[in-house]
Amino acid sequence: MEEKYKCVLSLKVAKEFVAKGYELVDLEPSRRYPGKLVFVFRNTPELNAEFAKFKRED
Repeated sequence: MEEKYKCVLSLKVAKEFVAKGYELVDLEPSRRYPGKLVFVFRNTPELNAEFAKFKRED
């Protein structure tokens, strides 16, 4: 079962998604990382393709 939404913690990645026309569905505080925000996008195959282009930085 595929998830309906994709959550992003990185402001840089979220800004790039918005600039490319992906709809920001919600913005909420992170439950896992206190003090951080989660940017919520609708999960689509196109968004997944864009998401795969970014390297994860810890």
